[in-house]
Amino acid sequence: MSSTASTLADYGIDRVKSRLVGNRRVRSNPLLALISPHLGAPYSVNAVRRDVRALWNTGFFDDVRSEVEDSPSMPNGKIVIFIVSEKPTIGRIEYKGIKSITEVDIRNALKDGRVGLSVGNRFDRAKLKYAVVVISELLAARGHQFATVKPSYETNPSSNTVTLVFNIDEGPKAKSREIVLKTRIGDVGPGPKFPISRLPGTLPQTLRSANLV
Repeated sequence: MSSTASTLADYGIDRVKSRLVGNRRVRSNPLLALISPHLGAPYSVNAVRRDVRALWNTGFFDDVRSEVEDSPSMPNGKIVIFIVSEKPTIGRIEYKGIKSITEVDIRNALKDGRVGLSVGNRFDRAKLKYAVVVISELLAARGHQFATVKPSYETNPSSNTVTLVFNIDEGPKAKSREIVLKTRIGDVGPGPKFPISRLPGTLPQTLRSANLV
């Protein structure tokens, strides 16, 4: 369960007061600056919607919603309650099953790819897919084109953190094979044999994609 912060703003005829309670990592003042009730302004549904959108656009929260109640202290006044769920932060990352690469290799690749998935960052589920792509490409560059990377995570409600686990099966390492080149004139007899890795440019990848080697 994510942490919850509530901002109570009284939309009334002659006064508006705001306060923020319950937030953990996100500081109160920057959030209060985003909330837009004005002194003496009447209650406005559109203003509340703008406030909800402004809070959501910070990227700090998994969920933002509002509730409206009548103010017991002001005639025709309203109390607007903004309820937000903070995104958890990443507390630990584990990489299981790696053999041909190290955790440092993975961290550097994620950093170079600007994935934004490291300890201390806010956890964004959408970034898991990008991390899988980056790690898979790293393994492919080390000869493990058929490696599988499966991410999972576990939430710790008391600290509002998550532990990420990447289960990696590197699979067999691809080996270069020999191909036989035939002479172009009349296809008379085979040419010399040599490893596919010695072919120029993108020809090795082209041949693999066409299942020719």
